[in-house]
Amino acid sequence: MPATRQNNPRRPGEGAFTLIELLLVLALLAIVTALAAPRMISFFRGRALNEEGRRLLALTHYAQSRAVAEGVPVVLWLDPATGTYGQNIQPGFTAHDDRASTFSLESSLTLEVPTGDAPPVSELGDELLGLPEGRPVIRFTPDGYFDYASVPRFVLRQGTETALQIAPAANRLAYEILPYAPTQP
Repeated sequence: MPATRQNNPRRPGEGAFTLIELLLVLALLAIVTALAAPRMISFFRGRALNEEGRRLLALTHYAQSRAVAEGVPVVLWLDPATGTYGQNIQPGFTAHDDRASTFSLESSLTLEVPTGDAPPVSELGDELLGLPEGRPVIRFTPDGYFDYASVPRFVLRQGTETALQIAPAANRLAYEILPYAPTQP
């Protein structure tokens, strides 16, 4: 006959945790949490940089596609001073751009255009024709390419620790996200 609860009473302390065992487990959890917390903080900080970089890259693809689809030059502009960027049809091609967009960087991020990366100047001096003065831009032409007056690269930085750059791909058909390198080869 199987034992039932009434026939087999438990002895005190059998099958339960003692207070010392519970405190030991809590101490181990506290140690593991203390070791993992710094890594988790840097992980979440790095996510903001990656997400903003992907949003900027997506905007370059959108501006490029829009230039081809609408048959007009589209400008992706950067304003490092205010931490904003956006895209719109190049001024002079339309009276009003309903699809223009503006974005702001998260407060922990900064946008930089390296000073040694000035765009080339043409002999006629007409590379800024219709483009916003004083702002770095990427100009996508209706054939899908970006012209040589566009900034060659820009850097998205989070504090002094981490940064990434957005630069033209090797085939110069699009932009891509690359690890930040202070000097270009």
